[in-house]
Amino acid sequence: MSKRWKRAVLVLGSLALLLALSDVVLARWFIEDDQFRGRPLPPFRAVATAAQRAWLARQQDELAGRVPPDPTGTFDAELGWTNRPSSRSLDGHVSFNSLAARGQREYARQRPSRARRIVAFGDSFTFGDEVGDGDDWPAQLEALDPAFEVMNFGVAGYGTDQALMRFRRDGKSRDADVALLGMLIENIGRNVNRYRPLYYPNSASCGAKPRLYLDRGALRAVPLPFAERAELVAAIADGSVIERLAEHEYWSAHQDLGFLRHSALGRLVCAFDAYSARQPQRLWRDETGEPFRVTIAILDQFCREAQASGAETALVVLFPRQAELESLAADGAPYWRTLHAALRQRAIDFVDVSEPLLAAWHPPDGSAGSAIFKGGHLSRTGNRVVAETLRAWFAGHRPAR
Repeated sequence: MSKRWKRAVLVLGSLALLLALSDVVLARWFIEDDQFRGRPLPPFRAVATAAQRAWLARQQDELAGRVPPDPTGTFDAELGWTNRPSSRSLDGHVSFNSLAARGQREYARQRPSRARRIVAFGDSFTFGDEVGDGDDWPAQLEALDPAFEVMNFGVAGYGTDQALMRFRRDGKSRDADVALLGMLIENIGRNVNRYRPLYYPNSASCGAKPRLYLDRGALRAVPLPFAERAELVAAIADGSVIERLAEHEYWSAHQDLGFLRHSALGRLVCAFDAYSARQPQRLWRDETGEPFRVTIAILDQFCREAQASGAETALVVLFPRQAELESLAADGAPYWRTLHAALRQRAIDFVDVSEPLLAAWHPPDGSAGSAIFKGGHLSRTGNRVVAETLRAWFAGHRPAR
């Protein structure tokens, strides 16, 4: 063997040894409970974190009658989960009326003659997660103008598809002037997901949901395969939930690692790819991708069905997380401008509350600004900004009747 080949073999051998040692060090010192810095590593499992194990244990305890059931996020065979009618959250801060809409106020089936009734559907930013009754923006909008009736049908954790499905079931018969769909910018990846930990690997819950997909341009539904909560909980406990929800699960493509599943370094590389693929910036830039196309189709379908049901205005409200406001402040333009363009192209009315929230967060006078976030959601102040922004929008868009 020539000196050149010997040198090459030595270099390759040294690299292999270095990689092997790196793998051992990573596995021994940096990966704990199949997680790296609190993030689960692929292949993602049905239950991977302490929070998910606690969630599962809580579900099992509720089913066994050992603890009282939580009325927020209760199992629903059609929607995945919803809120329980005529109930109050375990901490006493959140109430639901007989329609399972947020708040204690009951609404007549028919709209009072001088009221402007708004039915609001959406995720946790519509529901008002992490604030008490009266502090969510639908309640504050109602308080700002007594002529408004705002029925809050938002549900924490919902995808935009679930919000559309709940509107179909609970919103079409409410004699509304305005049908409103609130959507967190990040929901684009949620809308093609069926088992929550596959999209949010470190999610605190293990929700399962139906989803809508495009079939030759038309939205079709993939329902849940579970008729009862006990069936879902059992499937999560034994791990079969991933296989049972595999049909049209967009994020399942990131499960197959091949021989890399035996390498800590290989799993880290795959984790980087998996988490990068879930970034909403990447999804909104890909206008030909399934998440983009499905999300736009859902918004368009909501507006069509809202107007067909008698609402004179169908409105989409776009919500940012703090990450989106930081991006907007740094770049001066929203990375989700492809969403704006798609809505304008379809003549869909929308209000993006990012700019008003950014102004409250970074006021022009250079003061500290308002504490518009509480945890991962809007605070009472942030919800107030949304309510005032929507009140101003509605002032220039009054229904004819």
